[in-house]
Amino acid sequence: MGLSNMVSDSIAKCREQVRNMLSECLVPSKALEKISAKELLGRTEARVVEVMSQVKDMCEMVSLIRPDAAPVLSRGMQSIEKKLGSYIEILKQDTINPAENTKLGLEQLRQTIAEVSEFVSRAEEFSMTPDPTISLVLDAIERGGGGLSGRIESLGGELQRVTGERDYIKKRLEEVDYVVSSLRSEKASLEEAISQTVSQLQMAEEEAKKWKREALQTSFKSLEESLSQLNAQLESLRSENERLKLMVRLERARYFKVSQQSKGQT
Repeated sequence: MGLSNMVSDSIAKCREQVRNMLSECLVPSKALEKISAKELLGRTEARVVEVMSQVKDMCEMVSLIRPDAAPVLSRGMQSIEKKLGSYIEILKQDTINPAENTKLGLEQLRQTIAEVSEFVSRAEEFSMTPDPTISLVLDAIERGGGGLSGRIESLGGELQRVTGERDYIKKRLEEVDYVVSSLRSEKASLEEAISQTVSQLQMAEEEAKKWKREALQTSFKSLEESLSQLNAQLESLRSENERLKLMVRLERARYFKVSQQSKGQT
């Protein structure tokens, strides 16, 4: 059986399981609400496990023929697995009101079945448009005849490896983008800090110039006051010098007069 047929068969089986769960669990939900949570678990656990297994198989097979759809399908599968796990956990809990757990479990199952149905439709849509390169490889393998199943498994392993490497590279690129974004943010912060520092330096230079002008003006004023004081002292000294000169002349005149009088008496 070719991989495309296997995918179609898996989709058909999963749809059949969804229909069975709808008819067995959700259509008669009012009647089932009256049974205990553990009894409901006993009736549905095997079906739930089988559905989860088919969802995983479908995810793996469709991811082989549409590697680009693998992340979407993987997220859908994980969400379904989480909801089904929660469904089983709710029914296993020991509570005072088991009937309430039964209602909660049925509601959880209803939401999960709706999500499974959506997942199957999406997987079928992806399977209808397989990757061209992989389709050629699969066609070549199917035409090759014997050992088809083993070759498909080998191809699946190789495709999973390539997909894993692609996801790893994508993750690394996202990390690089994050680092680049961080560096750009740091660059912007650094540029802003530099701009602020330049502004502060300019303000400091203006303040320094202003201080120098004020200091120079103060120095000139002090110098002018000192010169004024020196001029006043010089004028005072000149006046004192003139006064002394006058006193010397007067003293000489008096001495001359006294000398003349002394000679006349003799």
